[in-house]
Amino acid sequence: MRRKRIDEDAGWRAPDPKRDGDPDRQFSRRAFRLTGLRLLRWQRWIAIMLLLIVAYLMSNPPDASKPAPATDLDPAGRVESWALTEQWLAKGALGADARIVSWNGQSHATVSDGSKDMTLSVNTLIVDSAAGWWRVRTTVTPDGRLSGWPSVERLGLAGADDRGDTGMWKDTLGQLTASDMLDTTVRKWADAFMGSDSDMLTVLVNDPDPNAWYRAQGLGKVTAATIDGGAYLDKGNVDRNERRSDRAALRATVTVAHADAGDGSAAQSQYSYDLLVADPDGTPRILAWGAPGTGATLREHGNRAPGARPAHDASSDTSAGTGTGGAAK
Repeated sequence: MRRKRIDEDAGWRAPDPKRDGDPDRQFSRRAFRLTGLRLLRWQRWIAIMLLLIVAYLMSNPPDASKPAPATDLDPAGRVESWALTEQWLAKGALGADARIVSWNGQSHATVSDGSKDMTLSVNTLIVDSAAGWWRVRTTVTPDGRLSGWPSVERLGLAGADDRGDTGMWKDTLGQLTASDMLDTTVRKWADAFMGSDSDMLTVLVNDPDPNAWYRAQGLGKVTAATIDGGAYLDKGNVDRNERRSDRAALRATVTVAHADAGDGSAAQSQYSYDLLVADPDGTPRILAWGAPGTGATLREHGNRAPGARPAHDASSDTSAGTGTGGAAK
């Protein structure tokens, strides 16, 4: 009596299978009243589906992951083709001073002598000689001998002075007209960068990091530094109405006179750079530089020399030049 009274007081009554029926059916009926789903029926179907999936996976196991094929960096025939081609070039086949510049890959060919097949490696090499540049294809047998003789094709390479018009940069705000102040800034940067004064170059960049430094190249004396084009970039403080900003990209050509060429004259070379400039219409500063075409993507102060400046900087050696832009000795 006491147990029954406690249960009734708590609002709970122990299930009686004889009176209430199967507890699972009770749960199913209650779930149906609450959700509208006949849970017992769905339980059976779910169990059947799981059994079918397990049976399918056991009879059709998934393929084990296959490792990616490794790249053969030294295929059979590469070394043999290089050595055999060098021996062939030594006989003057492509003129004087012929040398292999690179091995540019390999393909294969299958031949037959009527009784058996043989796979040959066809190797492509690039050769430079007094007679020009060449693409040489050397076919090598499996036992490391030449099949026939090398075949050659002349490469129609443009000369170093044949510069193409590659345009400037995409997605700029507007074209920039270089001021006298901008011309002067570019010339000072060129003198310091191509010369031997790393301290001057560091001062010109005016990096906010007090430990940053920039390395001069020590190539010689700058005879000219010209701005070939410029554009305002869509970064920094932007005025879209005027299509201007306080960041600009410039294309500059720098001409450097090298050491004495031996006949009393100084050889000259030209270099091209894209420059990232701050405040191009006010007091401009060179923030970064890179290869032609990179002007719009240059990162400010991205040319910092790594680490701390060494006690002896080779670019400041008097043997590399004298002063900013001093001629190399």
